[in-house]
Amino acid sequence: MTESPMTQEDKVRHSAADSGAYFRYMTEFVGFTPSDAEVIRQSGLIIEKYLPSIVADFYTHLLRYPPTRAHFLKPDGSVDQDYLQVRMQHLTNFWRRTASGSFDDDYARYVDYVGRAHTARGADPGIYIAERYVIGQVGFMQHAISKAIEKELAGIDEAFAQRAMRAWNLLMMVILEMLARVYGDEHAGEAAGTTFSVDHEAMQQLAVDVYERGLGLVRETPLKEMFVARVEEIPDGERKIVQVDGISIGVFHHKGEWYALRNYCLHRGGPVATGCLEDDVLTCPWHGFKYNVTTGQMLVDPNAKLEMYRVNVHDGQVYITVAERQPPAEQPAAVQLTASQPAPAAPAPAAAADPGSTAAPAAERKLQRSEFYLQDLPPGKTRLVVVDGTVVAVYNVAGQLFATQNECTHAGGPLNEGTLEGYTIECPWHGSCFNVRSGQVQRGPARQALRTYSVNVEDGVVQVTASS
Repeated sequence: MTESPMTQEDKVRHSAADSGAYFRYMTEFVGFTPSDAEVIRQSGLIIEKYLPSIVADFYTHLLRYPPTRAHFLKPDGSVDQDYLQVRMQHLTNFWRRTASGSFDDDYARYVDYVGRAHTARGADPGIYIAERYVIGQVGFMQHAISKAIEKELAGIDEAFAQRAMRAWNLLMMVILEMLARVYGDEHAGEAAGTTFSVDHEAMQQLAVDVYERGLGLVRETPLKEMFVARVEEIPDGERKIVQVDGISIGVFHHKGEWYALRNYCLHRGGPVATGCLEDDVLTCPWHGFKYNVTTGQMLVDPNAKLEMYRVNVHDGQVYITVAERQPPAEQPAAVQLTASQPAPAAPAPAAAADPGSTAAPAAERKLQRSEFYLQDLPPGKTRLVVVDGTVVAVYNVAGQLFATQNECTHAGGPLNEGTLEGYTIECPWHGSCFNVRSGQVQRGPARQALRTYSVNVEDGVVQVTASS
């Protein structure tokens, strides 16, 4: 009799079933006591103080070496800064939670899940982090934490410093065993390669930004209210996906209440708001990561949250409150992560879709839903606009701009969430590929071509219109 395959949720539940017991066994084995846990908690503020610097140092190190750097690159070979910050956020959350000194069964299951996520049996089969790097990360943190404690307490409280270092060293032994045991017989070799130079100050800036956002320390931003739909258009149990300034947002009518979450999974950017919703659990359709739809929290890492928006209902109409778009001149410049090599010059725009000047408009004006500023769409990226009520994806291919309908003609997948390589956009749902210049199908299962749109640029503003 053939057994039915286990779901990802079943695998995680099964693998984590003995995590609490195993964690307690290991603490007893190494001699980590409740008193040590209390010392961890008491030293937590020291670790918090140095955590942004530690995280920045760690990722600076990873980006120097080709095998580890490869995990953070976009298809064009540049560093994916958005994904890098997501990984920074998860690492920061892990060590902040550890520094709290609370080591119950939930913490043990969390460590088990984090370890398994890096193996070939994790939620995303496309990601495999060799065991040596997980071991190296624990060693890196152990050394960095010891240095932080020594720096803060040397000459002030030597006795507590010694107790803290001992407690952290014992705990690291337990964590290391918890992370390493999930690998089993998985091993992968690698070849040596040339190292890269990384701008550490830029990395520090990213790490501090991640840390402050995790604490809710964000600057005030002007807000605006956007109309979503009439109440009867979104019955209880239903949802609507809307686009606001190129950002996809899912608006849910759930158990009599209203919730709005950014449609971008924290794992790999999947269209989480389109996933299955059971009770309060929203599951991303790409790799099965789960969130509480009422709070935005990721179930395996409650410190990681989807961006949420306030929903207001009045006069039978549903509105969401979002941040007002700031003028381009006020936006911070993109952080440069490779200081050793100058940024390549922007390619000259081709005549097929002349983008015009890349300079920001001399004076701000109110943009239509079919318009955006050229500088907001860098090469290799995709941006959404709305043309005559249809969501349209605009692609920047080496300085050339093209536009097609955003819905895949196979099953309606969001092309803007897919991979853009050269003139080819790949749908993230079922892998259909299209030529963004012509809209023609390059690979199925889609059979119908995409509708294309005209793109014009004037005074730094991109205007998308229906093709004649």
